[in-house]
Amino acid sequence: MPIKKGTMKQHTSPVIIKDKAILTLEKVSLDSNLYNEDWIQNICFHCPNLLPVEELEPTFGGMIPICRELNTESGSIDLVYVNEYGFITIGECKLWRNPEARRKVIGQILDYAKDLSKWDYTKFEKECLKARKDNGKTLFEIVQEFYPDTEEISFIDSLQSNLSKGRFLLAIIGDGIRGNMEELANYIHRNGNLNFTLALIELPVYKNPINNELIVTPRILAKTKEIERIVYKFTDKNLSDTEPEEQEKTESKTVSEKVFFERLQNAIGKEETDTFQKFIRTLNSEFNILPKLGRGKRLSLNLKSPNDTLNFASIQENGEIWFYGIVNKTEELGDKQIGVDYLKELAKIVDGKFDNTYKEWNWCVKRNGHYLNVTEYMKVQDKWIELISKTLDKTNKLEEIE
Repeated sequence: MPIKKGTMKQHTSPVIIKDKAILTLEKVSLDSNLYNEDWIQNICFHCPNLLPVEELEPTFGGMIPICRELNTESGSIDLVYVNEYGFITIGECKLWRNPEARRKVIGQILDYAKDLSKWDYTKFEKECLKARKDNGKTLFEIVQEFYPDTEEISFIDSLQSNLSKGRFLLAIIGDGIRGNMEELANYIHRNGNLNFTLALIELPVYKNPINNELIVTPRILAKTKEIERIVYKFTDKNLSDTEPEEQEKTESKTVSEKVFFERLQNAIGKEETDTFQKFIRTLNSEFNILPKLGRGKRLSLNLKSPNDTLNFASIQENGEIWFYGIVNKTEELGDKQIGVDYLKELAKIVDGKFDNTYKEWNWCVKRNGHYLNVTEYMKVQDKWIELISKTLDKTNKLEEIE
């Protein structure tokens, strides 16, 4: 499990700027008694947006705090969240002043995930409501308070599916995360057989020296760039007897990426989805185009240039292809016409029309007033690849001039 050396990020203390005065916040020592583990749990439960979940897994965004101290066979889970689509996030909070706690938390959260994967929806709901100490509402009714348009059958089916597949986001939350990341990855590799994503989220605490206010600045310690993602497949076999499937060497998908392609396949079919994935691999291998999941209520996949500046297309989970900001970005580089020409030439390739009806950010390609489906683009993928290559050459020359 290779780990890139020297990629852990360093951070300095944040500052408060008021008028012309600059005040540096004081980092609270990890050995301080100004707060405890319950304090961290409490703020994470009542302010779930504090956890930058969408940066890791957009599918799990929009978390609703369900309960604290959920009893399982392996112990009590600190925090449990769900969202309107039935995706479950497990949070385990630890004060990192305790080396023993740091070692145990990884095993704990993996055991909790295994326990939950044995439950069905009824069991999950019953135990969550018991921990919540609120039997006046069903789990769905709690979710519906936040998202009134949620459909009950769809929510229950999705949550049941995620339980059985072991599709969880496991968030280890601490005030300061230490330790060897390679050892962490190896531990997970030896013990994983679920379809989860692990997030290491640090909540460093700072103090305002004037009024002693405590300020939390959340950040993600483990990202795709630092540590190769580990994705394990859950099977119906007994968990203790199940061996992790060998990882694909060519690509590894996050939970959100898997969900995106599942939804895309439901919309356009398996054969067309496979064709599109081959197209993405070609763009990546030949031009280092980066497929990146977009954030928002619906999942989308953006085809970004190597420097993350240009977005050549945004593929929606229903197969439609939208466009965001390519004209604005080429204008920032010094030549707006490059973005306009890209859209106009692409429109000709797919027998569509360049649409500049709305603001520049949303200039796009349509046919008869509607976005085209990715299947239409795949019919002319060679010409599209050629156009992307030509557009990259133009923007690269601009950047060389600068």
